[in-house]
Amino acid sequence: MRPDANRRLHKFSGPTEYTLQNLENGMIFCQHHSAYNDPFEFWSNIYEGIPDPKVEPERFLAAAKAWGFHANSVEDLMADDIFSENVEEYFDECQHYAPPFVAMRVGMRIACFGSEQDNLLMWSHYADGLRGFCIVFDEDLIANAEPKGYLLDVAYVDAPPVVDSMVYGIAWDQDWYSHTAIEETKVMIEYQGMEERRADIPMYEESGAEAVRMMHDIWRHAFGTKPAEWSYERERRLLVQSDREDELPILRKYPVEAIKEVVVGERMPPDYRRHLEAVLSKNYGNIPIATARRST
Repeated sequence: MRPDANRRLHKFSGPTEYTLQNLENGMIFCQHHSAYNDPFEFWSNIYEGIPDPKVEPERFLAAAKAWGFHANSVEDLMADDIFSENVEEYFDECQHYAPPFVAMRVGMRIACFGSEQDNLLMWSHYADGLRGFCIVFDEDLIANAEPKGYLLDVAYVDAPPVVDSMVYGIAWDQDWYSHTAIEETKVMIEYQGMEERRADIPMYEESGAEAVRMMHDIWRHAFGTKPAEWSYERERRLLVQSDREDELPILRKYPVEAIKEVVVGERMPPDYRRHLEAVLSKNYGNIPIATARRST
């Protein structure tokens, strides 16, 4: 999902010296998935390569569906001459567009944010019961800092999702094909007077949109799903692809203007608050500071 300049990311933190140090240096801590406390993090079923119709009929049907061929069985698919005559060559081509999700996970680093500033459980669990604070970030500036990041809303599911890189590769090709077809159709209309082809454009647009939705869902299943029990977090996640082959975290710098506000919990120790305000004044100027209080 693309970053939105009108949306905000909310980073809840406890009153620790380490958090202040990162704030002073303008850094976001991005971790390998193994460091998180949820043992089901990245607990999905990943499939790669061209599916064997005899061994993996469900994958084969899913790949065919992404291509635009709908059938209830492999036998029905292979009875279609257009499909059977082209499937081997097409699937072989599309596997080159399929992301290596297993390898990508090794280098992927994650930073987690809330999407709601007044979430009571986030203030309780991540901001030490209103003793910590919440940094409100501009998500567009966070996503586009270097190295570039990818933002997504975490999906909360009841069972581990399926991630099929082959289906992703086919969806990528279908999106490319739709864009190409639209441009070619516009050329026909403008230079060849084929006005009747204008009716084809919505079909290509819908096909491309469906392919993009499919890619977003697969990407989210690969890097942003958690058990339904965590749904209270309403997590929005920043993904940063690194070239690391270990499980160590990285620190990712953000611009000063990325912070739009800091909200302080009403139970924050006075000495810590003075320290926090000094860090903000020195490094971020007149950044707005609010206080989160319990309502009667």
